[in-house]
Amino acid sequence: MEDILYLLSEYRYLLLYPLAIVEGPILAVIAGFLCMNHLLNPIIVYPVIVLGDITGDTVCYLFGRIGVPFFLKKILIKMGFHAEKVQRVKAYFDTNPRKTISLSKISLGIGIAGIYAAGAVKIPYRKFITICLITSLIQYIFYLGIGLLFGDAYRQISQYLNFFAGLMITSGLSILLFYIIQTKRRQL
Repeated sequence: MEDILYLLSEYRYLLLYPLAIVEGPILAVIAGFLCMNHLLNPIIVYPVIVLGDITGDTVCYLFGRIGVPFFLKKILIKMGFHAEKVQRVKAYFDTNPRKTISLSKISLGIGIAGIYAAGAVKIPYRKFITICLITSLIQYIFYLGIGLLFGDAYRQISQYLNFFAGLMITSGLSILLFYIIQTKRRQL
């Protein structure tokens, strides 16, 4: 965190966009803190962070859309992911695209899987990017606002965000492991 704070205060907008592609929420809090201290301009920061976030979402979506590498497909089939299950996921995305994509975007840690899945089930890009843009606009007003109001507490906020992301990743992996064990048990 200290490194990001130093780099942003030193190089300002030059690094804001690439960092926003990789790490949006905590970057927005830190950028809000720097805006509060008059090192960055929030009028410039907000659209740059949203654009970076949308770029990252698009890249992840494209990886899902292009397809899963062959070796990964074999592993997924062994785990029990078959065409009919993919069709169920596609049906859920088709009936609830706003809810599914929005929840994927705001779920720290495991949200990338939902964005990847949106590409994999071939949600139309226009629909996907519209939902992502609206969600990002709301999400980053919130995170930038936290940085503006509570910027000095960015270390503690970062710890909570990291804890929540870790909790989500651990929960997601636990559910996946449980599913794999259940699938293997049924096959015996």
